[in-house]
Amino acid sequence: MKTLISAALISLLPVLANAATLELPSSIWANKVNGEAVPSYRSALPLKAGLQILELRYAELLQLNAEDHEYVSSEPLYLSFEAQDHQSYRLQLPQLRSDAEVREFARQPEVSLRSDAGPVESRLLTQSQLLALMARASVNF
Repeated sequence: MKTLISAALISLLPVLANAATLELPSSIWANKVNGEAVPSYRSALPLKAGLQILELRYAELLQLNAEDHEYVSSEPLYLSFEAQDHQSYRLQLPQLRSDAEVREFARQPEVSLRSDAGPVESRLLTQSQLLALMARASVNF
């Protein structure tokens, strides 16, 4: 049994060594990575090298006063970028200083993606933007 477990772990080492990771801020969570469901509230996601398409959501709980709260969330967001082996990526949000900024960000989010090497080219789309892009790509005249 020990031999079987050791063999399994050794066979996974190359996969784990080449993996990339994406760190998410506390107010963003991933629903899916490349179509696969992600466990709830995970702050670090393992990624394979290659094209990544993540379904994300932004949410924040605002305290309006001592008794009232407001839950603000975005519609599903789709982040795409090309992941490289052995890289750590971080999704960064702008500093939101007021409740109005939080609400505006939820309506029109803008994020940046960074790796240890610097900024990473990425694209963030809403569901309607993604569907429009897919429809234009599949139109044949």
